[in-house]
Amino acid sequence: MIKTRDASTADLPAIVDIYNQSIPAGTATADTKPIEVADRVQWFEQFSPQKRPIWVAENEASQIVGCIYLTSFYAGRPAYDKTAEVSLYLANSHQKQGLGSFLLQKMIDACPDLGITTLVGMHFDHNEGTKHLNKKFGFEVCGHLPEIAEVHGQKRGLLISLLRIPQVE
Repeated sequence: MIKTRDASTADLPAIVDIYNQSIPAGTATADTKPIEVADRVQWFEQFSPQKRPIWVAENEASQIVGCIYLTSFYAGRPAYDKTAEVSLYLANSHQKQGLGSFLLQKMIDACPDLGITTLVGMHFDHNEGTKHLNKKFGFEVCGHLPEIAEVHGQKRGLLISLLRIPQVE
């Protein structure tokens, strides 16, 4: 049974560990070497449960096995206030088990209460897992920036996808 909750600063070591697990594969982040918890303290402070949440997923043993969060799009300029970028990271041990779908659905369901009408997803064009997940949830690819990154010596592109959130009336 997976439980989700708002993240606290005490969760930062687990969040950073999960993020760092994604670096060696070269598919989920443009970072090429592990980051430190201290590097994420200021980053963490941008989140708020009422507008831009960061949630952690805990397994039965209360271990954090994933996180999902929303960040303000385009540096938080006011005209984009109803648009947010969604990011999702899972522990290697919990990938391909439905956790990504569970967390993304939960975030999509929360968007109307958060005032979000559009989710933006950005991922490497060779990230088949995210590509599949986004397609499953109806994200539409609206941009491709080919060969803008170099990961493990290979040029990689970035896909930009949108999901319009139906508003509850």
